[in-house]
Amino acid sequence: MMKKVILSFAALAVLVACGGETKVEEKPVVNEVTATVEQQAVAVDYTIVDSSSVLNWEGSAVGKAHFGTVDYKGTVKVADGKLIGGELVFDLTSIDTKDLQGEYKDKLDGHLKAADFFNVDSFPNAKLEITAFDAGKISANLTIKEVTKAISFPGTVTITENAVNASAEFTINRTEYGIVYGSGNFFDLAKDKIISDDIKFKVTASAVK
Repeated sequence: MMKKVILSFAALAVLVACGGETKVEEKPVVNEVTATVEQQAVAVDYTIVDSSSVLNWEGSAVGKAHFGTVDYKGTVKVADGKLIGGELVFDLTSIDTKDLQGEYKDKLDGHLKAADFFNVDSFPNAKLEITAFDAGKISANLTIKEVTKAISFPGTVTITENAVNASAEFTINRTEYGIVYGSGNFFDLAKDKIISDDIKFKVTASAVK
């Protein structure tokens, strides 16, 4: 009998020493974070096709108007099927009057290239830097004679896998670019000597990868 009591006390002592509880080992909780990487659209350059692209211009005075073309080169940028930018460089040394011939054409071409107009000896190029195209409107920076102005104008753009075709028309005030010859806002001139401050442009562009 005494032996059983001693064993019972021994068992009780073991339980007390162990706190009478059974411990369960807890495993650390690991929070797994799944990173989502957004793929950014890669911009693709399309190069202007010279033979299919032209800049048309038109200037006017009282009772008359003249028009012609200017050659240009450049690229446009497309990402995710949208026009996002571009740069067109206009060669002002290529000014070509189309409504005149012979000496009258040569005289006007020469005058437009001279110092009191575009001054092509010092500024042979003008540049149109496209910054955005949204809701049918092109936003751009136009630089003439090192003067840059932000402009916007309506345009149409068609994009396929291998080509971009675009057209747009816009008008500038030439005096904002330092071209003041014949302007009635800068000189006291007879009405028939005044040349309009506005120059109209129409650009058509075809570009390929």
